[in-house]
Amino acid sequence: MKRFYCFFGIFIFGFYFSQIKVNKKQDVEIFLMDSAVSIERYLDANKAYKYKIVNHTDNNYIIDPQGFRGKTYVYECNELYSHPEKMIPKGYYSRDLEDCKEDFILLKKKESLIVEIALLNIDFFYHIKPDKSYYLDIESKHNEYTATLLGCTDYIKDLKKQGYKVFEDQIKARIPLKP
Repeated sequence: MKRFYCFFGIFIFGFYFSQIKVNKKQDVEIFLMDSAVSIERYLDANKAYKYKIVNHTDNNYIIDPQGFRGKTYVYECNELYSHPEKMIPKGYYSRDLEDCKEDFILLKKKESLIVEIALLNIDFFYHIKPDKSYYLDIESKHNEYTATLLGCTDYIKDLKKQGYKVFEDQIKARIPLKP
């Protein structure tokens, strides 16, 4: 029986420390479900990074998974990587009501969800060498303005009438980058 508790404790310890908290607030927490990221996986739409969102409050929240706006900086050996290879092309689209209903995350009180959100915002290709250390410095925010940049203003108004609040927080994280 002691062996079971020991194994279970090690499993929980390892699982908890393989997650990285990325937002500042404590009432709703966002965790990256990995201990590091890679450019290759970031570019593969079939292997999107998952995040765990935990609502510790009695409020319901609206989160736009594409409503995180900010910058992601890449550091090589603790210095800003100043010469990326090339830009990663990105595009934006305008959403109609059905897109809004499909895209938005409605986080209920005391709920915990595993979701995909566009948080990393890596703008360039980088040549990552296996013998050097790299990390991402992410600075971003989510609020009503960033959540409505692609549309959905009327949908958010309707949800607010139902008692939902728009999630507002800053993202500030340092995440290891692996080859």
